Amino acid sequence: MTIPGYDYAQPTDKSLLAALTTSVGPDAAKALTDLAAKKLGRRTPAGPDDLIAMTEYLMELGDLLRVTTRSEKIRAVTYRALNAAMR
Repeated sequence: MTIPGYDYAQPTDKSLLAALTTSVGPDAAKALTDLAAKKLGRRTPAGPDDLIAMTEYLMELGDLLRVTTRSEKIRAVTYRALNAAMR
């Protein structure tokens, strides 16, 4: 879903997976997103609140993941704020 007037696409578990794939490769990225979803009892596809929780968990796992997932968390928080403002 894209927020009208902002052309800002909703971050998804797929966008998180894509960002992690760039940093750690496809196999590790898939394992990490699956681990985060399972650890937090989240569903997929993930909404912004789920992604925020997943990225916070992944940021604890190391410096490289912290950099990548912080960017994805910012995207999810921004989307959530813009979406709330449009209501």
